[in-house]
Amino acid sequence: MPKFNPLDYPISLSKPVRVVPPTAWIEHIPFALFLIDLLRPRLLVELGTHSGNSFCAFCQAVKELDLDTKCFAVDTWEGDAQAGFYGSEILEDLRSHHDAFYGGFSRLIQSTFDEAVKYFSNGTVDLLHIDGLHTYEAVRHDFENWLPKLSARGVVVFHDVNVRERDFGVWKVWDELKEKYPGFEFSHGHGLGVLAVGAEYPASLDVLLKSPPDEALLIKDYFYQIGFRLESEYQVKTLTARVENNEQTILLLRDQISNLVAQHQDHINQLHEQIRMIQTSESWRLIQFLGRVRSFVFPFGKRGKQ
Repeated sequence: MPKFNPLDYPISLSKPVRVVPPTAWIEHIPFALFLIDLLRPRLLVELGTHSGNSFCAFCQAVKELDLDTKCFAVDTWEGDAQAGFYGSEILEDLRSHHDAFYGGFSRLIQSTFDEAVKYFSNGTVDLLHIDGLHTYEAVRHDFENWLPKLSARGVVVFHDVNVRERDFGVWKVWDELKEKYPGFEFSHGHGLGVLAVGAEYPASLDVLLKSPPDEALLIKDYFYQIGFRLESEYQVKTLTARVENNEQTILLLRDQISNLVAQHQDHINQLHEQIRMIQTSESWRLIQFLGRVRSFVFPFGKRGKQ
């Protein structure tokens, strides 16, 4: 049985072309690159793409390895109760990147999963990534609905198998399916499960599925370490940009304050000049003279009737 050697799969260390929010999948990008090299699928389908970190990682590997893989991403690009709802800007941003880099072999299908399944022939999908609505019922339905589409080499990837909160139920589906099919599981990055569904899955996958416990731990730690590094680099880059934006904002506010102070000082200077002009005018001198006369005529103030 082959042993895992990172040097055999240098693509796992490739710099990702696309890393954008949300960040839930970033830690698994190195594994996504590796998995494409390991399986070399003929047809890949992703259910639930959002901003495209996972799908673009798969596509990047296909392009760098010069494979004949056809890739399809299926999503409504409207969001859901778990991921939140959003407008057309997410798909527009993804499409501008995706079409430029991967449009020759990949397609974005704006559709529900149930509607899209009819566009794929039975027994054709070598790699299926399920990452849509994460309730137990939804994930189980997506798996069973697309199961006939999987080829004899079929492999299914589930994200969030390590999330046990709110109404997430991927972990339960995963626990049920790994009793029936060979699988490999990562705990980091919300968890990722790899399931060999096809009876003739690629023998190369045995490097994961049949690895002894101590070697499996090394594999998991390897992908955790490089995934964590990638996530950390992204967070540092994001924080650095935020600090730079804050510094620019502070400089802008300082300029605005300086301008306001200068404007107020100009206004004060104008008022002083108006007061000086009034004080030096004939009318002002007359008022001052009448005031002195009044003080002389009525030294004790105006008297009322006794």
